[in-house]
Amino acid sequence: MFDDLALRRRTLLAALAGAAAVPILGSPARAASPKVYIDPGHGGTDSGAVGNGLQEKALTLDISLQLRSILLANWNVDVRMSRTTDITRSLAYRTDDANAWGADLFVSVHINSGGGTGFESYRYLTADAATTNLHNALHPRVIAGMRSVGAVTDRGLKSANFHVLRETTMPAVLTENLFIDTVADANLLKRADFITATARAHAQGIASYLGLGSTTPPTFSVIVDNATAGRFTASANWGSSAYSSQRYGADYRFASPTPASDAAWFKVDIPAAGNYRIEVRHPADPGYNSTTPHVIVTASGNQTLNVDQRSNGGVWRSLGTFALAAGDRNLVAVSRWTSAAGYVVADAVRVTRV
Repeated sequence: MFDDLALRRRTLLAALAGAAAVPILGSPARAASPKVYIDPGHGGTDSGAVGNGLQEKALTLDISLQLRSILLANWNVDVRMSRTTDITRSLAYRTDDANAWGADLFVSVHINSGGGTGFESYRYLTADAATTNLHNALHPRVIAGMRSVGAVTDRGLKSANFHVLRETTMPAVLTENLFIDTVADANLLKRADFITATARAHAQGIASYLGLGSTTPPTFSVIVDNATAGRFTASANWGSSAYSSQRYGADYRFASPTPASDAAWFKVDIPAAGNYRIEVRHPADPGYNSTTPHVIVTASGNQTLNVDQRSNGGVWRSLGTFALAAGDRNLVAVSRWTSAAGYVVADAVRVTRV
């Protein structure tokens, strides 16, 4: 639930005056990749709403991280988040960060409370045409996505004087994704397939507003970076580096090869048993390893494939499609156990249901 701390009216930047104030309509044309800002509500010392064994801050982060992964996996966009871990962010930080980055749109993800039921979304009280178009693109797709899993009440498109809607200088929408203190809603929020469907629907709404085409995201796609909280583990033998511009995210991990079991692990929560495509991404360098072992924990046992990390850096490389069991576990390992020379690198993994 969003706590409105509004004390003053929205002020517009001078740069928005005159010709620059012409609204960007439903399918804006841009030469560069659109910049999408995702704001997982609450975090850190601010848990948000709580109920039925759930915390709002954890749910909003789960939805938002999956939303980011789905957007990056399916469309040519840049994504920035107000937080990617359980840390405290002020309302001013969230809007100032989005404004300074020059985001093309802002979506704030929340969970409601107060004894109601269903989904509702908000724009600012005096929203412009671009914001209205974003709102109209996002709301019905989220409802449809939620209803693909369970019965959800549509509480409608609303307006409010929330800080993140008032102080952002780009089209901004805030979503309230069910009521954490209502048992029926909470039971849906506890389901991995519902969280994924909600993230997927947000992505479809954003893509529709931006005019990015009719690509339908997979039912599950997630990216785990070496910096993703609680999703990556490695011993102290693995260093961190931002040396290569081909890295995914802020940095990557590296270690010298050795005939010992000292793998870096990527943990993934697989929502249901099925076939999944597993891809890896890493920077490439002549000083890296030519046969880096990657271990995949499949439903029928571990499989190991070697990757040449001296070439094809900065792109997603498929390791193949594998039958995976449902559950949250260490799924992909980058092993140091190789006789080839050069650093082994662990950067990011993408898992997509096919």
